[in-house]
Amino acid sequence: MRNYKRKSARGSTSQEVFELAAEEIITNNRKFRDVAAEYDICHVTLYKYVKKKKAGIPVDVGYKKNRLVFNLDQEKMIADYLVKCSNIYFGLLPDDVKKLAYELAIAYKIDNIPESWKRDGKAGKDWFVGFMKRNASLSIRSPEATSLSRATSFNRTNVHSFFEKYREVLQRYNISSSRIWNVDETGVTTVQKPKKVVA
Repeated sequence: MRNYKRKSARGSTSQEVFELAAEEIITNNRKFRDVAAEYDICHVTLYKYVKKKKAGIPVDVGYKKNRLVFNLDQEKMIADYLVKCSNIYFGLLPDDVKKLAYELAIAYKIDNIPESWKRDGKAGKDWFVGFMKRNASLSIRSPEATSLSRATSFNRTNVHSFFEKYREVLQRYNISSSRIWNVDETGVTTVQKPKKVVA
């Protein structure tokens, strides 16, 4: 669940409380229900805890958080890579980021890759949303739509050359500013609307 909100206090009792309750039962030979009522914990859970403690099995209480696929260093490396891609005008689509995450999980030989990742060949939506929340410097943005010709041609040399030729034409034919018209209103676009990228 992406936006889970806890509905009860179940599983929030600390390990120390269980230890104290277990000691009461083991050392003072008290009844489970009495001790559970005194410490305000479930008697069945307390019974299971004491049973494992007597058997020498390590005991954990409460709910465990979902394990992350990547550790913090690996996630930071992915985030830095995405920022670098964005800086060189090669922002990745969210779907590409999910595929990259799956490929990295395979490359790092991570053993807890979710089955849905293996089935789809990419990370899931939940992982992506969590990754974006954990890396607040990243966001999903719409890049500026620029045609390839504009991106490659708009440089100092070409602009200087254009205005030199423009000045020559104006002087040669003695054209005044009242004779200059903007006719670039055809409504035909050479630039398609870009998809949103992670940057």
